[in-house]
Amino acid sequence: MCQERFEALLALDHSRREPWGPRHGLAVAVHTLQHPAGASRERLERCWVIAYRCAVSGDDPWRLSRAMSGRAHTPASGWGVPELPPAPPPGGYRITIQGLGEFDATRYPDDLRDWALATVDRWRG
Repeated sequence: MCQERFEALLALDHSRREPWGPRHGLAVAVHTLQHPAGASRERLERCWVIAYRCAVSGDDPWRLSRAMSGRAHTPASGWGVPELPPAPPPGGYRITIQGLGEFDATRYPDDLRDWALATVDRWRG
């Protein structure tokens, strides 16, 4: 079910329209952190930086993704982010992609930030 919802969100992201397109990197990061099986440590670290900086520090997802593209191997500490914690047990997230409804354009930026913050909180324990 999550994968089907994620694919629907990706279709909106790939439209490159506001508010979805510019937030594509954050949506992928959060989904990856909530479904980490099979993801490399490097990928999880990048997702952690994006989710943490956008949810906790309030960074703009589009600008952060662009900045990170030129610094692919910078560790989390280089981004002012705590080290990636161990992955939490599956489940237990207070917000998942299911809770984002129909990805309503007027609510999506806030809903995505809440989803990211719930994910970061779960990883931080």
